[in-house]
Amino acid sequence: MSDDFSAMSMTVKAHYEKYVYPDFPRLASVRVCDTYALNLESLWARFNGEPLDPTLSRILLAGCGSFSPYPTAVANPKARITALDLSKTNLRKAKQHTWLHLRFNVDFIEGDLIEAVDLFGEESFHFIDCYGVIHHMRDDASAWQTLHTLLKPGAFARIMVYSRQARRSIQAIRWAMRLLQIQDVRKLKALCRSAKAGSRFRECLDATPEAAFDAGLADLFLHPYAKTYTLDALLKKLGRAGLEPLLFIHPGAWADIDAEMARLRTLESERALTANFILFAGRQEDAWMRRGWEHLKARRATCISLNPVIRKALPLFPILPLKPAPKLGFENPAIDLCGKLLLSRFKKPVSRSSIEPAHLETVEKYLQALFLIETVS
Repeated sequence: MSDDFSAMSMTVKAHYEKYVYPDFPRLASVRVCDTYALNLESLWARFNGEPLDPTLSRILLAGCGSFSPYPTAVANPKARITALDLSKTNLRKAKQHTWLHLRFNVDFIEGDLIEAVDLFGEESFHFIDCYGVIHHMRDDASAWQTLHTLLKPGAFARIMVYSRQARRSIQAIRWAMRLLQIQDVRKLKALCRSAKAGSRFRECLDATPEAAFDAGLADLFLHPYAKTYTLDALLKKLGRAGLEPLLFIHPGAWADIDAEMARLRTLESERALTANFILFAGRQEDAWMRRGWEHLKARRATCISLNPVIRKALPLFPILPLKPAPKLGFENPAIDLCGKLLLSRFKKPVSRSSIEPAHLETVEKYLQALFLIETVS
């Protein structure tokens, strides 16, 4: 890593040592059902159509922050999870969250994503969660390439990076804070309190939930480095690293990749895009595996079973409707009593061909939501 990149990395580290992110209370908890979209068995089935032994699963949280190891461990109690972060303070709080909730299958490592290949040697992962990290790295080309290097065959990464269009107002305010030499949250909060109704500053604050707490304000407006991407710039970065998008999951995303990219380009051209980019990406050389799975699925020679997290959550809500929080870009269907009875049939794999036609539409909705998973027979 060059001296310039190393210096920026240390500056970012210092920022997160001072402003732990996200700054949730240590006893903050998540509902089991809301971790369904982090379950690796289900994600592996979605993209590869194969069962995955959870005891052999390897997950990397690349830039874990102070909280994500806990819900990831809830979703994957048998997997080995590695939580990597620049900040000792983030890691310490993440470990406290995880241990206070009696989750002990996480290893905590202080380090930089770009140096991860040296840290892990020949080790690779089935799933890498790199959420809100790469846009804070000046040497993002190396970061994208590192993701590719650390992925096993068939593996994938969940990525969130800032959209240039969606972040336009925030980036303008960040620049204004630099010109005003505002580097302290107390001074920033004083400016926020004096922001006039109807001003761009006030509108930005009101539209951004993170502005309600100190660590969020610091991350929004005082972070030392924040890169933004257009869709085509993001796709170019992915392509150069040998990666390709598998599924977009930001709010409002369409399931069809090509249709979603066309939609995003239209929104960008109209200056109407309000969401950052959230997606799953996989290695380009594994595309043949994914095509083979799509071919098998089209022939419907498959089995359907419950997402292990949903299987665990169903008995916790015997009468009340269950509605996991949306994690895949769309509002989830509620699981009412009839839905619970239907889902209970899939505690063991069921051949798709044996499902009654009257239930197929509901089953398809639950498959799309990842409440159910589909694998080869």
